[in-house]
Amino acid sequence: MPHYLFQMKLKNISFLLSLPIFLGSLAAQTEHKRDSFLQIAIKAQSDTLKVWGLMWTGKLYIERNPDSAIFYLQQALDLAEKIGFEKGIVRSRINKANALFGQGKYDEAIELDLSTLPLSKKLGLGPEQVSVYNLVGNAWNQRGNYWLAIDYYDKALEAMKTAKVPPHFPVVVSNNIAIIYNSLKLYDKAKEYAESSFVKAKELGDDYTCATSAEHIGNALLGMNRDEESYIWFEKSVEYAKKADYPAVLANCLGILADLEMKKGNLAKCGQLYDEAYKTAEQSDDAYGKMTILHGMGLLAFEKKDFKKAVDRCRQSLAISEKMGMDDYRAMILLTLSDLALVEGDFSKWNTYRQEYQDIRDTITSNALVHAVQELEIKYETQAKEQKIKELEQDKELQSLRLQRQRTLMFGAGIVAVLALIGGVLAWRLQEGKTLLASQKIIIHENTIKQLEQEKQLATASAVMRGQEEERGRLARDLHDGLGGMLSGIKQTLFAMKGNQVLTETSATSLNQVITDMDRSIGELRHIARNMMPEALVRFGLRDALEDYCDHTAHSTGLKVHFQSFGMEQRLTQDVEVIVFRIAQELLNNVVKHAAATQAIVQLIRDEDRVNLTVEDNGKGMDTDQLELAKGVGWMNIRSRVSYLDGRLYVHSSPGKGMSVGVEFEVKNLGS
Repeated sequence: MPHYLFQMKLKNISFLLSLPIFLGSLAAQTEHKRDSFLQIAIKAQSDTLKVWGLMWTGKLYIERNPDSAIFYLQQALDLAEKIGFEKGIVRSRINKANALFGQGKYDEAIELDLSTLPLSKKLGLGPEQVSVYNLVGNAWNQRGNYWLAIDYYDKALEAMKTAKVPPHFPVVVSNNIAIIYNSLKLYDKAKEYAESSFVKAKELGDDYTCATSAEHIGNALLGMNRDEESYIWFEKSVEYAKKADYPAVLANCLGILADLEMKKGNLAKCGQLYDEAYKTAEQSDDAYGKMTILHGMGLLAFEKKDFKKAVDRCRQSLAISEKMGMDDYRAMILLTLSDLALVEGDFSKWNTYRQEYQDIRDTITSNALVHAVQELEIKYETQAKEQKIKELEQDKELQSLRLQRQRTLMFGAGIVAVLALIGGVLAWRLQEGKTLLASQKIIIHENTIKQLEQEKQLATASAVMRGQEEERGRLARDLHDGLGGMLSGIKQTLFAMKGNQVLTETSATSLNQVITDMDRSIGELRHIARNMMPEALVRFGLRDALEDYCDHTAHSTGLKVHFQSFGMEQRLTQDVEVIVFRIAQELLNNVVKHAAATQAIVQLIRDEDRVNLTVEDNGKGMDTDQLELAKGVGWMNIRSRVSYLDGRLYVHSSPGKGMSVGVEFEVKNLGS
């Protein structure tokens, strides 16, 4: 086999992985979960909850069925836009863009994703901005606009510096950039990004990303003709791919190791590696892997002068490349087949294969030129837009300067006109000015004192709040464990006395009344203890405590309370759980006391580092402007607790249409 053919094969094998998509890939979710979210969307009385239910249903379809995903995500988007639910609009658009990406509709995905950026920035949704930049980078990469892809991946990395994202996000994006630099044959840059990704992935214990990063390092070293070093990294990739059960990377790297063994003349070892690689690709139905490995097997047979087997393997590889539309790889196979025809003395086949090879290479070259021109045009249009914006800003600044100069001239003329008048009254105003200055100093001093007092009050309020919760917890334990235990003991003693046949009928009646009163006392005691510090909150966490409280409220008041929770598998810190519970408790008490409602919904949703609590009712509602004037302790407590969480409070209500109160905050420190 001509040696240059082998070099071409090595340098052109580039296994482009299906790039990860943030917030969109939930393939591991079961059909049961999809049905559960769909039922929530159908039965929910809250429009915001319907949006969440439809959106999560769509998300769970993205990986396997993009058409169904788009159907549900469009419904979520339409409803979110109708009710003005801005966060729902952002998330629905991003996930729909992910589904469009899965269908290969890259232009539509880019346009829809970029439309979310202004709203994401307005709402301060950092992770969503990262997601947008990454997906746009993925789309440009799939279109072959590599420099634009790198530009958006860099924007994603920059956005991650201030956004709270999972630690593996920067690793994934660095990996994506390494893939592109390898495609551009900028191997030093590819190696730099891939090594950074490998180090971070290893720290995180992410075998999946370690496998891909090691593969990209190996490809970069291969491109630099550093075969011995590349061999080590492909071996590492094989090791991690086996641990992560990642057959696509495993088959590809085993094939490249086989190529390197063939280059060294170790044909027996080469054959073993090819057999293992093909078996892996066949088991996972990896068409790309089978195509490259069959071509490698053909080259191996060529080396062994088994020309019939070489032709058979290459034709199998050619059929797969035609089916996949892999013209670049198809050209390499045709070149190998033309050499085999030449060896066998079939000049007609040699000429046919060579001509087909040349036609494909001409088409690829022409397409590459057109693509390069298109990429330059896109860059030019982007630069032109940026330049136009700069020019408009400069024009605006010049107009502002002209207006300022005119105002200055007019002001100067006015000063000249009144100088005489000022001179006439200057002496009189001097004395009055001294008095005014003294008054202003007093006012400034008073304002400073007030500001310090406010800061002191806030600090005191925070300390008092913590102290109250600690005291409530202590009292709850004392009431429940101490007095509660004694009352229960008394009840049991009296109950035993009731069974004594010596008691008269009158004393038995009195004893029954004592037991009944005692039972009520114990129930009231437990009610007080639950309000002070629910046992479920301490032992099981916020989700279970809220569910228990909602059930208790429904049982004791007759109000139908529906509790719904998503994403709360991991507990928050105890102080945060207590504060959120108190907010929900206060809001639900307000519904019971003031709303005249028959039904209420309590939603607790956690989406990564953000937590959202919503309490809605179908009561009489109110004018929300009145809340600004409210002086009650309840609303004051709610506002202070939301402020303590550094969160945001949303209130939607109007007379006769119920009320929805939402609290959203970011988790600072997660509990175990």
